[in-house]
Amino acid sequence: MRADLLKNITIMNVFKICLPMMISSLSSHIMLVMDQLILSHYSIDAMTGASSASAWCSTLQCAAMSITGIAGAFAGNYNGAGKYELVSGPIWQMIWFSFTLFCISIPISKFGGAYCIPKNLQTDGIPFFQMIMFFTPISGIYYSLSAFFIAIGKGLLVTIAAIVANLVNASVDLILVFGCFGIDRYTGSIGAAIGTVTALFVNVSLLFSFFLRKEMRDKYKTSICKLNIQKLKQYLRLSIVGGLGHIFELGAWSIVYYSLATLGKEIALIQSIAVSVNLLLAFAVSGLEKGVISITANLLGAKQKYKVISVLKTGIKIHVILCSCLSFIFFFFPEFITDRFIKFEVSPETVELALSVLKLVWVYFLFDGCCWVIAGIIEGGGDLNYSMVTIAIGLCSGVATPVVILNYLGRLNIITTWILLICTVITITTALYRRYRSDKWIHIYA
Repeated sequence: MRADLLKNITIMNVFKICLPMMISSLSSHIMLVMDQLILSHYSIDAMTGASSASAWCSTLQCAAMSITGIAGAFAGNYNGAGKYELVSGPIWQMIWFSFTLFCISIPISKFGGAYCIPKNLQTDGIPFFQMIMFFTPISGIYYSLSAFFIAIGKGLLVTIAAIVANLVNASVDLILVFGCFGIDRYTGSIGAAIGTVTALFVNVSLLFSFFLRKEMRDKYKTSICKLNIQKLKQYLRLSIVGGLGHIFELGAWSIVYYSLATLGKEIALIQSIAVSVNLLLAFAVSGLEKGVISITANLLGAKQKYKVISVLKTGIKIHVILCSCLSFIFFFFPEFITDRFIKFEVSPETVELALSVLKLVWVYFLFDGCCWVIAGIIEGGGDLNYSMVTIAIGLCSGVATPVVILNYLGRLNIITTWILLICTVITITTALYRRYRSDKWIHIYA
């Protein structure tokens, strides 16, 4: 990472570090949203079925991201300390770990669809679920490689790979879902699933080609791919609980979607729009979090912990500026968003409800971004377990459980659900900030 950018922790310097990660995350999240947009032109059933399946597939995918994220913290710490020959070691251990996740993803993909997808969405949801879930461990490899380039300050390479992958995803989606160039279209959502998996393989292949370039092999020893069981155990001890926390976190989101989908296809449509928009907005949060992790890890490695408070303040300022810019669309022109997703005739009441939910999505995003900036600081010190467990407990107890109870009592509605999400993320943010103030989050020393 460039020393001149870390010398002064200003909005512009932090933004320069985070921007490639934001663009990369945008590209990755667009891949998921692109499936929804394309399927919205195909049928409501295909769109809502794929959205329901994506929620569950993201559970294992984000668990892999959380666990492999520890590699980025170690790699950044070594890079900041000038121990370049050690930087690629954590990356390879997480790549090997990612392959073991096939032992979980394969049986879940084969038998889990019928239990995870609401019955009214299973026709299109189960095929999408089976395809994406089967190949989910490849995401762990992607996150491991991305962590390496982010840690050494070369996030632009991650961005290039992600952009190419998104172009592949969009092209394959359009060809297979609607049928082009003499290729028969695939029924329902399966064409979009094939496009996403193809793009994921392209993304990983490109990152591997960058990872194994001569300059990387010479400086960071990236060709040394030996499995080190002792090191792997060390990394897993610091991240496995956080990974399980991420499973419960995304599981909570999936339960929320499942419960709302039982209220009817129009409510499922609104939630699909809300979740897709939140995913698209999350590019900034995800990129900012990764940037904060990298900066914090490098500062700790360089024995400059006193600068971390500036990173926290600057990261939150960047997020608030972004939210202020986005508020113009959400509060004055929300129809611009709904028109992108609603391609089939629905009732005026459904459209009005969707517009109201979008305003709540913006409020949720405002607090969620602050939450993940603080989490990025904590994770940069190697304390992934605390942040992920706190977020998981908050969502399960503050959102998923009340939603299930309200649904059982026949009192559930989508507005109440998003109000619960906002209240919960405020509580989580407060808990993470108290952890940051305690200094108990520093677990990695160069």
